[in-house]
Amino acid sequence: MADPASSVPGREARHPLVGGRRVADMVATIALLTTATAAAVLAGWGIVFLSLGFHSCIAPGNRCDETLGGTVVYAGPIVVALVLVLTIVFSVLRLVRRHVAWPIAAVGLVAVVAAFFAALLLVDSAITHGI
Repeated sequence: MADPASSVPGREARHPLVGGRRVADMVATIALLTTATAAAVLAGWGIVFLSLGFHSCIAPGNRCDETLGGTVVYAGPIVVALVLVLTIVFSVLRLVRRHVAWPIAAVGLVAVVAAFFAALLLVDSAITHGI
């Protein structure tokens, strides 16, 4: 009986990972996901601690957009967690399907770091230091 995957057009050109390449991909993916998880925890707490910058709003001459800052401080950790969960889900799906998964984990790690720096820039723009 013919292989069902061979009846799909374009499927014959793809070769699943085998042997050492599969092990290397799995190790790299797990290492990147572990690093991304640690970075997400640090980024989430870092975003929460950005709210401490709003204590300077009571100083004379300082202005703060507390709506923007509050939104970033509350939504930032949720965005970081969502990026991490999506990264883990898509990486595991690619590993189960025996496709290369480490690039997904690497992009997820970069996205977690980018989300933190985006939150940092938004909070910084919400606080205007006066004199």
